[in-house]
Amino acid sequence: MRTWLKDKDYVGLAYMTGILPVKKYGTHSALNMFVEYSMTDPWDFFEFFGFTEDEVKNLCATWQMNFEETKAWYDGYRLVSHSRFGDHIYSMYSPKSVVEAMLRHKFGPYWNQTETYEALRVYIQMNMDGLKDAVVAMLAGDSVHINTGTFTNDMTTFATRDDVLTLLVHLGYLTYDGDAKTVSIPNKDVSQEYVNAISTMDWKEVIRSVNDSWN
Repeated sequence: MRTWLKDKDYVGLAYMTGILPVKKYGTHSALNMFVEYSMTDPWDFFEFFGFTEDEVKNLCATWQMNFEETKAWYDGYRLVSHSRFGDHIYSMYSPKSVVEAMLRHKFGPYWNQTETYEALRVYIQMNMDGLKDAVVAMLAGDSVHINTGTFTNDMTTFATRDDVLTLLVHLGYLTYDGDAKTVSIPNKDVSQEYVNAISTMDWKEVIRSVNDSWN
């Protein structure tokens, strides 16, 4: 891709999509002419990352579903749009889960129908730099400070706990607060995936903590 695009006269504009920003290579950028819109900085494209709150309200009215319960299950993604007129904070909902809830007329953890909890377990069981403590804190409803700058924009290279947490933001397992520089688990739907993941790991004390906090 780099050979086809970089410094070529025939490339005026390229549009690419994906769950991760452009991969960082070495000391110099391989593709430095792209503008990225990601979960950590959506710019004005926030409304295309998922369902907006107004869209979900309309769906709830159409399908006669409780909006507050829908919000508790599937909201939680906090996207900020910056402009000369000020910052605007928007809520984003998981489209797949909302659609499932409306069609089934039942609230539940539909996130695990898109990907197995095994993928999440691979990342959190690394437990580097106190990752386990961070997961426990977030399951209890807390936010955790994070530095997204060290993330290399791939799914295999991790040097710190923050690299793992940043990846989980881009995968949708965490929501990022750009102003506070913190991450948290967005909603009940995704929380269940963490419970599923750690229930198959040797984290017995974590399971007890989660059960105590949820009871």
